[in-house]
Amino acid sequence: MVILDKNKTVSQLTILYILVVVAFSFLNLKSYPVLEFLLGSIRIPIIIVMYFIASKIKSTLYFSALILFFFAYLFFREGSLIANFLGALISLVYRLLIFIIVYKSIENKNWIAIFLASIPFFFIYLYVLLLIEKEIKIDFYPWVLNGFLTSFIGGMATFNFLFQDKKRLHWLFISAILFVVQIGVFLINKYYFPDEILRMLTIILFGISNFTFYKFVLLQEELKLKYTS
Repeated sequence: MVILDKNKTVSQLTILYILVVVAFSFLNLKSYPVLEFLLGSIRIPIIIVMYFIASKIKSTLYFSALILFFFAYLFFREGSLIANFLGALISLVYRLLIFIIVYKSIENKNWIAIFLASIPFFFIYLYVLLLIEKEIKIDFYPWVLNGFLTSFIGGMATFNFLFQDKKRLHWLFISAILFVVQIGVFLINKYYFPDEILRMLTIILFGISNFTFYKFVLLQEELKLKYTS
């Protein structure tokens, strides 16, 4: 009964998360700053609560990553030069934690193959960075390092997805691809060409990538419990 209640609660929170992401992406809330702040800020806390309820392991690493991402959003929302720099630094640490989670989760750690699989991601990311180089100012180097980590996450996900037919790797592969696209769209919209469509796309990609990675973490934990029980 307890398990059924937990599953029901997680399902309800999942629906709430989807509704929040859709509302925040499609509604123009500039005239309602409080509501805009609420919808934007509540997305990560919803995932944190979902994970707390659904997980039997409750990884400190993953909790820390989500909390860091929440604070990165707050700094980026503030928008000043220093706030953007702090947001980029926090985002870099967040990405490092995600990298560690993925590295600890995958079975194939062939670094030559992973490096080769990472190259397409890094070239896409490098193109975006060169596009916004004159606009990005003091947070340029944190974003370069962020790009390396994101590219390697994509490489690890792609290599393992191609050579292992496992459900959890499907979720990882989807989230890794979306991480790369999301961060590229975010940077272009924030520093190079602010546009409402790009803003909407960033929010949608953010919502899907974080949800798919959450699903990957849960499935990976189920696998770990299976082998340790």
